[in-house]
Amino acid sequence: MTSGQWWIVALSEQLAPGKTLAVVCDGMQVALFRSAEGDAFALEDRCPHRRVLLSPGQVRPGGLQCPYHGWTFDGTSGRCTDIPNLRREEKIPPAAARAYPVAELNGFLHVYSGTDEAQGTPPGAGYQAAGREFTGSAVAAIAFEDYLDVMLDGPECLLDFPGVTITDFFLGDPRRDGGYLVLDRGAVWKGRGPGPAFVRDHPLLVRTRVPLAGGHILVELLDAAEQALATLFIAATRNRRGTTSLAWRGFAHARAHTGPLGWRLRRLAGVAPFTVRAKVDGAAIAALESAPSRERRDSGAVSTRPVQETSHEYG
Repeated sequence: MTSGQWWIVALSEQLAPGKTLAVVCDGMQVALFRSAEGDAFALEDRCPHRRVLLSPGQVRPGGLQCPYHGWTFDGTSGRCTDIPNLRREEKIPPAAARAYPVAELNGFLHVYSGTDEAQGTPPGAGYQAAGREFTGSAVAAIAFEDYLDVMLDGPECLLDFPGVTITDFFLGDPRRDGGYLVLDRGAVWKGRGPGPAFVRDHPLLVRTRVPLAGGHILVELLDAAEQALATLFIAATRNRRGTTSLAWRGFAHARAHTGPLGWRLRRLAGVAPFTVRAKVDGAAIAALESAPSRERRDSGAVSTRPVQETSHEYG
C-alpha cells in the first residue's frame, strides 16, 4: 500500500446529482459522479475493460456506466455490477475500476490519493465562510510546485485584491507553522503611499499560508492591526502537461466595509474582494527572485515525480 493525502479536486456545486465530472487529482485522471441521492464517488477515469474514459458515461442506480460497452461500476468499491450483454445466469467477471475515497466538506470535494485507508482530516474542514462567498475554478498554465513557490515569492502574479497594491516588502522572515510556511508582505491602498516599498508605511498586509506538501493555500488581506478584511482559500492540484487545477472559495469580512471609498463601494455592490488569475503572466513569473520559496524547497517536501499519462485504447 502507498500512503496518500486528501486533495481538493472541485467545488461541491460543480457536481450535480446524476452527473459526472472529469478532474485530475495529483496528476491522476479521476471521474467524479454523484448519485441521485446526492452521494459523491470517485473512480479512476478509465474503464478496466477497454481503458476508455468513464467520465462521459451515465450515472445508474448501480454506479457509473461506461459509455463504450456499458459496463457499470460501483462507486464505493469500483466493482463491476452490470454487463448489458450477459445473460442472467452468466456470472459477472471480477473486473473493477480503481475507487478513491471521497469527502465533501464546506463546499469542497476531496479525493484521497493513496491506496492505504484514508486518514487525517480533509483540508476543506478548516474553511468556514463568514460572509458572502465568491467561488471559482480554473486550470492555470503553470506547474503545480511552481504555483506554490510563486504564491510565496510573488503572489501578485497569481491573485489580486482590487484597489490594493501588494508590495515586494517582506514583513519578517517566513515562519513554519506545522506543515505550512507563513509569510507576510506589505500592501497599500492603490494611489497611496508613494516612494519605494521599504520606506512606506504599510496600512495593509497580505498573509500567505502555503503547504510544504499538498495544495491548500490560505491568503488573507489584513489591516495594520492584523484584522482580516478578506479571506481566500485556494485549492491547487497537479494537472496534466505541467498545468495546475485550481478551485477557490473566499469572502469579505464585516470589516471590509472600512477603507477607501472605492474599496467600500465595491463591497456594497457585491463585487468580489479578490481575483484569482486564471491566466498567468509568464514574463512576470520568470522575473521573480526565488526567495522565501527556497525554504519550502529545502524542506524536502517537494515532489518531483512526473504526471502519469494513460494511453487511449479502443477495440
